[in-house]
Amino acid sequence: MRRPIFWFLWPAAEPGPVDDEAVQSRWVRVCGRGPWRWAFLIFSSAAVVTLSSAALAVVVTQPGWLALLLSALVILPLVALLARAWVAGTYVSDRGIKVSRILSTDMAPWPEVADIAVARGSRWLGLPMRVSGQRIVVHVAGGAGGLAGHAPDAMGTHVETASPDLWLRPQAWSVASDRLRTWLRETRG
Repeated sequence: MRRPIFWFLWPAAEPGPVDDEAVQSRWVRVCGRGPWRWAFLIFSSAAVVTLSSAALAVVVTQPGWLALLLSALVILPLVALLARAWVAGTYVSDRGIKVSRILSTDMAPWPEVADIAVARGSRWLGLPMRVSGQRIVVHVAGGAGGLAGHAPDAMGTHVETASPDLWLRPQAWSVASDRLRTWLRETRG
């Protein structure tokens, strides 16, 4: 049996039949990180590590509360934002759909999801400017969710044609939108 590199970091799932009571309790990312998001995350991580080591060098060479405080005020928020950027995405499970952004997270259980629709206009590489394209919007029956630029009952997802995960990859966008619709259809029975 062939094992991947660092196989001990992700244990293999136990093979066996799946019955009707099987539940997907773990959150699964709808679409994987695209090349633009990987490039941004790797560059940002390298920049934060470099900045952290420089700040640590300043604190060690010039000990004092002011240097320590300034270093902590710069490094800690950067590390927290970078950690949130690594987990940002649209996730599904048998419990519902979860959209994790850098500063917020919205979650809607499947019984409250009224529809998953395609809307016009996409944010280019996650930036605030809109470009022509398509995006998937989840309409929530209870009015929960909501995002700037959407109706109060709409929850925007990361499944956009110009997102950092799917830009210039139309087949990946089709797969991700189909995957969301399939989860909605199969959780309703």
